[in-house]
Amino acid sequence: MALDQGEIAERIELAKAKMKRVLGHFEYLLELHANNSFVVFSPELSSQIPYSYAANAFKVFRRSMYQIEIVRLCAIWDGVDAKKENIPTVVKLIDDDQIIEMLAEEARSRHMFGREGFVSYINPDNDAIIAAVMEQERAASIDLEYADEQASLARTELRQAIAEAREVLGSPREVRTRSFLAAVI
Repeated sequence: MALDQGEIAERIELAKAKMKRVLGHFEYLLELHANNSFVVFSPELSSQIPYSYAANAFKVFRRSMYQIEIVRLCAIWDGVDAKKENIPTVVKLIDDDQIIEMLAEEARSRHMFGREGFVSYINPDNDAIIAAVMEQERAASIDLEYADEQASLARTELRQAIAEAREVLGSPREVRTRSFLAAVI
């Protein structure tokens, strides 16, 4: 079913807003992981805490740090839901040829440098003006080529990212991990 321009624009804006928040969640997840490399996986911090009640509290803290990292990772890959800020929801929003094409056109327009629609007026009586106009047209042609390359790259990378996300979501490892985590947490 073909989408109208309003639906396409709405889905693109929603996907952009969600993806911005997903990137924020991902950044937080990276920070958690970096901290967990010291808190959970390194004796550097735990060796500084003597055996006592504090040691038991530290063990609980360490376990909760690790579990929240796992929970946050699962949240980024959780199921499609319009209210969620995760990768599958963004994929669902943009996985449409019309939307991918609109995003590719957006990438193209960001690289046009205002050259589109350039019309030259050549005055055959003035060689300097002709040379300047010819140079301007050549530059416009290069800009158009670059803009077309960027649109093609955007189209290719969007389709590849969608395919890779779907591959992760359908992988046996992901399914087993979710089942395991549902039982443990």
